[in-house]
Amino acid sequence: MQLKSFFSAGYLWLFLAVLPGVISAGNGDGKTRQFPRGTHEVYIDQAEDVRTDLLKNIAPVIEKSIAQGQYPGAVILIGHQGRILYRGVFGSRRILPDPAPMRFDTIFDLASLTKVVATAPAVMQLVEQGKLDIDAPVAKYWPEFAKKGKGSVTIRELLTHTSGLPPEISHLSGHASERETLAQVTTLSLQHAPGKSFVYSDVNFIVLAYLVEVISGQRFDVYVQENIFKPLGMQHTRYLPPENLRDQIAPTEVVDKKLRWGQVHDPAAYALGGVAGNAGVFSDAHDLGIYAQALLNGGKLPREYHFGSKRIKYFLGPLAVFKMTTRQTPETLLDSRGLGWDIDSRYSNRGVLFPVNSYGHTGWTGTSIWIDPVTQTWMVMLTSRAHPVPAKTNQLVSDRRTIANILSASFVNITQIGLNNTGKGELSRAYKNV
Repeated sequence: MQLKSFFSAGYLWLFLAVLPGVISAGNGDGKTRQFPRGTHEVYIDQAEDVRTDLLKNIAPVIEKSIAQGQYPGAVILIGHQGRILYRGVFGSRRILPDPAPMRFDTIFDLASLTKVVATAPAVMQLVEQGKLDIDAPVAKYWPEFAKKGKGSVTIRELLTHTSGLPPEISHLSGHASERETLAQVTTLSLQHAPGKSFVYSDVNFIVLAYLVEVISGQRFDVYVQENIFKPLGMQHTRYLPPENLRDQIAPTEVVDKKLRWGQVHDPAAYALGGVAGNAGVFSDAHDLGIYAQALLNGGKLPREYHFGSKRIKYFLGPLAVFKMTTRQTPETLLDSRGLGWDIDSRYSNRGVLFPVNSYGHTGWTGTSIWIDPVTQTWMVMLTSRAHPVPAKTNQLVSDRRTIANILSASFVNITQIGLNNTGKGELSRAYKNV
């Protein structure tokens, strides 16, 4: 029986049960399954201003979780003061349909990293061009959005997840057209008054991507490819990866007995045909490192980009980057968010040592990025934790914070006096009973 018919015949769970040393049939609890050790490649730059002995503690954290079946593999890339400080490649890029070792150039489904790699910078570009006002109501650009009491919701509130919109769109099935999906958005009611609470919502960024289309006149994936990914030289970053890249892509979850491989995992983005503002971008560690370094450089491109007869040096200006990556939520809220970016919210993966003005984001599939302007450091950590089925306990949350602590502790050349590395959100989580 060929593998394709093997899956379609419904024998997948039997296949999982008999694959040696990979997974026990149907449990997915992260305790009784294990993944092969796979790749182990570590590079540490022997920088004089870094306690590089501490960085040796990163690999054991990852490899313990791989051995315990938490996720099959990982790629970690860390930049510090303009150079690569750490590069680690561990485990397997896939378990099904056949085990394959992790490679540095493995492409991952970024999931919600799409929000900060594509959607938020696209919005900020339109702000810079004077085409969009982040404090204007969404209805100024999309009048139908005002239905069901949403007329006062602003674009800033979408970007900070304080709009009051629900976390997701219910009853999306099959392949919904953008028109059908947006029609459902107009029928949604607010769960709370705008600006009063932080509720992480994919709907916010689905709306933002549509606004980019309305204002730019381009399909969203075309816009970000031409205005963000291509100028930055992110050659392996795109929506809708072609079939010839399939082997290079880390598959995600088995959905309805079929492996999701090279197609976006997120249900809303999948229903939308793979292009959405909340998810859908695929990329690798190298490209995300380029993006992170460009943000630390105040939006400067790694090279001059020739756009027709124009020479472009910045994909965003320094003040737009600063606005996007600093606190934009009301001081009354414990969760601190930038425009798209997480700073000190319940989802933060910065650990306890990075300064409060560092920022980052995660993706449900197991992807994350964290950037610190004070130490001039960025960390990209890519896993496929949902493959072939997600463990019930998400050890990756703890692993990210542990590695962030190891990394931040390694820096000794800290020149800013009175640096604040404790935020209100962190303290509220630490003192749960107060």
